[in-house]
Amino acid sequence: MSPDKKKIVPLEIKPIGTLESCFQEKFGTPRQPRLVPGALSKLRVNPQFAPAHSLSGLAEFSHVWLLSWMHLNTNKTFHPKIHPPRLKGGKIGVFASRSPHRPNPIGLSLAKLERVEGDTLYLSGLDLINGTPILDIKPYLPFCDAAEGALSGWLPANSFPELKVVFSPAALADIARIEAAEKPGIRALIADTLRHDPRNMRDKTQMVEGTDMGFFLANHDVHFSVTGATATVLRVETGLKFEKKFRRTGPAAKA
Repeated sequence: MSPDKKKIVPLEIKPIGTLESCFQEKFGTPRQPRLVPGALSKLRVNPQFAPAHSLSGLAEFSHVWLLSWMHLNTNKTFHPKIHPPRLKGGKIGVFASRSPHRPNPIGLSLAKLERVEGDTLYLSGLDLINGTPILDIKPYLPFCDAAEGALSGWLPANSFPELKVVFSPAALADIARIEAAEKPGIRALIADTLRHDPRNMRDKTQMVEGTDMGFFLANHDVHFSVTGATATVLRVETGLKFEKKFRRTGPAAKA
């Protein structure tokens, strides 16, 4: 039988669990893992995968790889070239990038494993949205996963400038109230998230200086604006529940 007439075996993928993340929407979610170390998430392994046995020994590792299904990928057709944010409008082959817009929207993320409790992994530093289906967990092995002399391709020549992050008096008052009622750390979490500039440089409405934009961290709606190389946190509205339709018109519509 010729190679092109071989019977195609159907693939069956079963998520092992669904991630609970502090990031509620694509806008504001880090583009890569470990950029926001304080970003906390947890993964409860589904009972059918016998977590009491399948997670045995995992707590001895400091980091884990997560294979995920990027469920919010909106591409309907395959595009062999994509527009990474670093290229500021330029194109690169999809397989030379980590874009979520792939033939199969499978993500690979390295997370710090804070602890394992029963059927649940407590993680930090992830770049995944709340509700992301997780396909697999693999322990990070420094002796074979860290490649000596590795090259970063086109990335070093296209560095992504960081923003200076400042807080308005109103935002500082909001954060003080939040940190008094909850665990501290949201100020650092907001600063680390904004420092890497969540805006899409190809979206002209987002790039208008002074535009009031927002993203959700857990149940906190963080509003900010950017002028020059400085992001100013304007206010932090808390106690809200994120719904997809909430941002349907895009952040620029609130300018």
